[in-house]
Amino acid sequence: MNNARVLRAGMLLGALSALPGLAAPVDGPEVSPVEWLLSQVRTGESTNKYDLVQQSLYRLEKIDPDNPQVLAARLRLALRQGDIPKAQMLLEQLKKVAPDSAATRESAVGLTLMSSDGRQQLQQARLLATSGRLAEAKSAYDALFGGVFPDANTALEYWRLLARTPGQESVAYQQLQALEQRYPGNIGVELQIARMAFDQQQPEQAIAQLKKLANSNGGRAAAADLWLQQINDQPVSDSSVAQLNAYLAVFTDGDAHQQGADVLAKQQAQLADPAYRERMRGLALVEAGDVNNAMAALSRALKDNPNDAELMGAMGQTQARAGHRDAAVLWLERAVEAGKQSTLIGKWQSLLQTNRYWLAVEQGDKALAQHDVEGAERAYRAAQKIDSTDSYALIGLGDVAMARKDAAGAELFWQHALRLDATNTTTVRRLAGLYQAESPARVMQFISTLPAGQQREMAGTLRALRSDSLRAEADALARQNKWPQAAEKYRAALALQPDDVWLSYRLASALRDGGAIQQADAQIATLQQQHPGDATALYAAALYLSSRDNDDAALATLHRLPETQWNSNMHELADRLGQDKIFASAEALRAAGQERAAVTLLYQQPVSSRRDLTLADWALARGDAQQALETYQQVLSREPDSGDAALGRIEALVALQRTGEARQALEQQPAQPNSLNADRRAALAWQAVGETTQAAVRFASLKQRAASLPPSQDKALVFRDAARLERAQQQPEIALADYRQAMTASGIGSGESISRATRSQEQDDWLKRSIRSDTADLYRQRETTLTVQQDYSRNKGTAGVSDFTAHTTMLQAESPFADGRGFFRLDRVDVSAGSFTTRNGSFDEQFGSCDDASSGGCSRDASQRAEGTALGVGWHNDRWSADLGTTPLGFEVTNWTGGLSWKTDVRDLGVTLTASRRPIASSLLSYAGARDPSANGGKSWGGVVATGGSIGLSYDQGGAHGVWGDISAHQITGKNVADNSRERLMAGYYYKLINSDNRRATVGLNSMLWHYQKDLSDYTFGQGGYYSPQQYLSFSVPVTWRQRTENWSFDLGGSVSWSHSKTDAQQRYPVNPGFTLASNPVSASSTGSGTGYTLQGVVERRITPDWFIGVGVDIQQAKDYTPSHGLIYVRYSAAGWEGDLDMPPQPLTPYADFK
Repeated sequence: MNNARVLRAGMLLGALSALPGLAAPVDGPEVSPVEWLLSQVRTGESTNKYDLVQQSLYRLEKIDPDNPQVLAARLRLALRQGDIPKAQMLLEQLKKVAPDSAATRESAVGLTLMSSDGRQQLQQARLLATSGRLAEAKSAYDALFGGVFPDANTALEYWRLLARTPGQESVAYQQLQALEQRYPGNIGVELQIARMAFDQQQPEQAIAQLKKLANSNGGRAAAADLWLQQINDQPVSDSSVAQLNAYLAVFTDGDAHQQGADVLAKQQAQLADPAYRERMRGLALVEAGDVNNAMAALSRALKDNPNDAELMGAMGQTQARAGHRDAAVLWLERAVEAGKQSTLIGKWQSLLQTNRYWLAVEQGDKALAQHDVEGAERAYRAAQKIDSTDSYALIGLGDVAMARKDAAGAELFWQHALRLDATNTTTVRRLAGLYQAESPARVMQFISTLPAGQQREMAGTLRALRSDSLRAEADALARQNKWPQAAEKYRAALALQPDDVWLSYRLASALRDGGAIQQADAQIATLQQQHPGDATALYAAALYLSSRDNDDAALATLHRLPETQWNSNMHELADRLGQDKIFASAEALRAAGQERAAVTLLYQQPVSSRRDLTLADWALARGDAQQALETYQQVLSREPDSGDAALGRIEALVALQRTGEARQALEQQPAQPNSLNADRRAALAWQAVGETTQAAVRFASLKQRAASLPPSQDKALVFRDAARLERAQQQPEIALADYRQAMTASGIGSGESISRATRSQEQDDWLKRSIRSDTADLYRQRETTLTVQQDYSRNKGTAGVSDFTAHTTMLQAESPFADGRGFFRLDRVDVSAGSFTTRNGSFDEQFGSCDDASSGGCSRDASQRAEGTALGVGWHNDRWSADLGTTPLGFEVTNWTGGLSWKTDVRDLGVTLTASRRPIASSLLSYAGARDPSANGGKSWGGVVATGGSIGLSYDQGGAHGVWGDISAHQITGKNVADNSRERLMAGYYYKLINSDNRRATVGLNSMLWHYQKDLSDYTFGQGGYYSPQQYLSFSVPVTWRQRTENWSFDLGGSVSWSHSKTDAQQRYPVNPGFTLASNPVSASSTGSGTGYTLQGVVERRITPDWFIGVGVDIQQAKDYTPSHGLIYVRYSAAGWEGDLDMPPQPLTPYADFK
């Protein structure tokens, strides 16, 4: 069956070229016979060549009779021939073959249109479209077709309607282009595409379409008419002449050519006269409503034609459109005088009377606004004399009576105005307002006394009255910050008055303040769509956008209207937005570290409180409190009631530590509530002067106020600063709850644990960062942790003497205490120096007094090893840290150790003062002490400690650069060890190559300068066994890479260094071992230089929120110094920590290595 069909199709296709009306497919991509014949059907339908349609369908019935497209084409032909039964039969066949196909749906609609109901519905839709009721017409078409059109002409009709609907032009244009592809050669479709291309300012596409139409027999005349019409609709110009020449190049003969040639000759003659060209241009601009350009063109034309009455009248009309009624009156008077014989004099006289009338009314309105009641009355009465039939002069006289408290007189004027014009809603509103002041019943009675027809006409007024009542309720709710309820009232009011611009604005503002930002933005977008080009709507939209800190969009919205059409409010808003941009530029300069340039920029602006308050705030922020105080006082001298200046002055007094004056100023502050932010700053000032109870009371009140408000920066700051105070008052649980509120108010997600919510995000602003950081600090300060760490270190040296191996097992428990954290520390330490090299059971190393001839020799303690347990307790917070402990109990020499440290800031400089007593744990002798193994000696010595202080300095403002420094001085003592002293000066600079929340790479330069009074680095009795050059200088270049992910933290680094050292001569035995020495030689002094490197890495992994594990390694290589170090630790958090991991990881430091 199928093979036979294919064979039949091939035979038919081969014969196509011989049949009349059909042409065989041209060479190109292979097309099936069915597709090609169907395209011939569509072409025939589009060009009304139904013989081609019939021939193609005849062949299609032979090839593929059940094809849905074939059946649909046969059905359309049957409908065209009026054969309804056949069409119904074909539709039934289609439903069986392809029930859900587009062809079936289109065919069903086509058959419906042949019914009386279908024809009636289509006629009704067409009537609605013809009468301009586009939305209703579209609904009628949609109900009839449902988006499915039976043929090209019906689809064209629908898309033409849509093209007339505002906002739907582009959709219609795209659909028409698709229709052209489906029905090639349809003149109506192609003509509509050209027309729309012209409307959408796409003349090249339109002309290309018209040229295409001009090559078809049926479309040539229509194309010529449309093209010539488009040219005639334009002002006469060189451009219109060029377009006529292009037109004539296409239409080279016939009526179309002659009409174009006539128009061209006429335009060329006109353009030859410059004055005429300017005159025609000016009049055309007036006709087009282009007020600005028309005014300029008419002015130029009037210079060449000063007595041209038509130009004068046009100028008067243009001035009236621009709102310049006084100028309009002057020009229209001149036009009437000069054009007494003109056919337009009636128009000018009418315009003159109208403008005189409205000029007088406007003068009355202006006088009344300025409380010049007498002047207003004179102006309104003058207007009434000009036109006693208009109601607005009477309305004005009623307003004058109300200004005089004469309600009865006002009622008479307004009743008279209502009799003149019952449709004037202004009059009805005046009377309704007057009666509403008496009672709601009185206003309804007033409306009910009007005739039924008038009442129907007043339906809008009734809606407006109800709308006004709802608006008043909404305004009251808005004043109470009940934004959702206010928004509902505004929405109900707007439903009654959908064209009220300011109701739309109020609704959007209430939605915005209630946190429904997307709904608010959509409301403003709808407002602009409903009122395109309306000055009030544009101003309201710009005002809203500026409240959303979208100043660029606000300015762009204003500039959609020419500046000459702006009112004073629009100019004022534009000026403020311009100032906002300048201030934003200044803020950006300051944020980029160019505060001096930012200050210079602001000083270039006009003197204003805003400028001076900003400069004062900046001065206070950079620590110049005196300058800030003087500037705040300058503002107060101009504006004594400036709350911002008064509050800033208090903050400056606090910064200057003039707390008495600040407290007095706070007590003089007005008692009534201020803005949330101002009251927060006042509470902070109370806290700063030491009145924490007063501050707590104020923050409690502020939290209550803020609780009902939508999320905002001010709300977040209230809860953040309240939490800071509560933390200072040791109320951590309340503080954590308030930090959670601050997170929610600032937009930090609330669907996760508080510790997870503290994780930093790259896109966070300063407020979110501060809230996350504060919350993390408090949470971790309240955290109880237990850490166990194994620490291994190895420094190669002479066996039994300077060789050093240490294994430390550390246990540290930390828990909150007061406003910091207390810890208990236990270090189990096992150190070894290895074994001496013996000969005949004895050794003579330079250790103790073994090498002395009077020592009796050394044959015991051949292996140097020590074990012990160090204990320590301590406490630390952000400012203080202290600890007290011991070197390991069980060592040969045990010492008390400990330290006290205090941190502060001096402007931008961090300062740390430290006093400490710490062991020197670089060798077994210096750390654990040893016993002299000689026969005649036997005393203990070693166990060295350094006692002294240091000052640390640092500068890092979070930018790319940082510096640090440390200066220290210590006395070094030990059991039977010569006393020594040490001074060290260290400093460094680093540059952050990468500086983000979760990744950091730095490179730097460090330097160290050390000085020891004596060289006690040897291991003989009285020496200390610790490195102690008299001069030591080194420079190093460290490089670090630190990164963290959700559950990993890495710290990788290394450095290269150069050092130079010098040691002075020193006696071998600076302390006598207890017998007469055979000799006490002096060592030789030495100097040396060398290079070295270090490599280190630490990795930490969060296994669960409660368990963490970390490993680390540290390799150093330098002249005579090659320590290696490794560690592994496990930390347990009782509360669990899901926030950012430490970067870098923080393994335990052996207690002996505390600073």
